[in-house]
Amino acid sequence: MSGILVTGASSGLGWALAQLYAEPGATLHLVARRSDRLRTLAPLLVERGARPVLHEADVRDRARMEELAQEIMASGGPPALIVANAGIRGEEEGNDHKTMETVFSTNVMGVLNTILPFLPALKKEGRGRIAVVGSLAGYRGLPKAGAYCASKSALSAWTDAIRYEAEPFGVTVSLINPGYVVTEMTRRNPYPMPFILTAPEAARRIRVGLDRGRARIEFPLPLVLLVRTLALLPPRLGDRLLRLASGR
Repeated sequence: MSGILVTGASSGLGWALAQLYAEPGATLHLVARRSDRLRTLAPLLVERGARPVLHEADVRDRARMEELAQEIMASGGPPALIVANAGIRGEEEGNDHKTMETVFSTNVMGVLNTILPFLPALKKEGRGRIAVVGSLAGYRGLPKAGAYCASKSALSAWTDAIRYEAEPFGVTVSLINPGYVVTEMTRRNPYPMPFILTAPEAARRIRVGLDRGRARIEFPLPLVLLVRTLALLPPRLGDRLLRLASGR
């Protein structure tokens, strides 16, 4: 099997995961649109003994992602670990048609474009790990973030379905639901972000969960309990609490 594949590796959580997995002898297939950022990251990984292989690609481009998968598998089989991390939040007013279309094309279809080309080979090999980066925001629609929340909720359901299909063949499938992580995306948020974690700390927690084969990796615990409780409440009561929290 051919190393580790990480999409959205040019910044944030993808960048941190690449550094965390950069170990002597490791081959890291790094995918991003910003090839200049990948070229900046590569020497840091080489210093740690890893072999970075850079792929400039947009996960929304199905044909390009299928071509990329064939290139990787031709060089040594499917990756031992695929981390479908690339994602966007959309604009602040995130409930309109345009934002839904833009966000879903990356956050949902981009994940499918990343994973599905490898899935038959992984099942045939009878091993491998798939990690889909979702969000705790997938538990409930939040103000001005309908597209983002809906996309992460869709990933939750899709990952459950793929796990049921793939794990009998020996392929582990995990959904990763982080809370707030310091990234380019969250730096633009104009509201408080409780229990926010650095990207390296989030990456460490993800690796621990993947190494343990967890189906769902969620953190930090206080925020997990908060959003799960909010999702269980009657919808109008949840709306009322969100308005109180936002001062509206």
